[in-house]
Amino acid sequence: MTATDPRPNPYELLGGDAAVRQIVNRFYDLMETEPEAAALRALHAADLGPMRERLSDWLTGWLGGPAVYVARHGPVCIASAHAPFVIDAAMRDQWLVCMNRALEESNAPALAKDLLRAPLARMAEFLRNH
Repeated sequence: MTATDPRPNPYELLGGDAAVRQIVNRFYDLMETEPEAAALRALHAADLGPMRERLSDWLTGWLGGPAVYVARHGPVCIASAHAPFVIDAAMRDQWLVCMNRALEESNAPALAKDLLRAPLARMAEFLRNH
């Protein structure tokens, strides 16, 4: 919500920092435990703690919240950051299964969940490089 636009942005609709962190933590929990996400999990380091923080920071800004990622890590080109990894349709789909389930299981309002499904799918497709 800004002085010129009284409507809440996606970050605010979700419930702010705590909600974003809940979704990200559930996403990584699912990635670690779901057999269908094993290939996605294998792309990551053993310790997911740093990735949980980075994704929470990045999503916060992407959703319209504070630019936490840029403040902590500097600007990033998300495509360049993912370029070293083979991201094919199967990997994209594994990411989306975990993220959509984390979103669904969150306490976020239905409107926020509905609002985010398509942009998350577009982002996942954008990162596909094979």
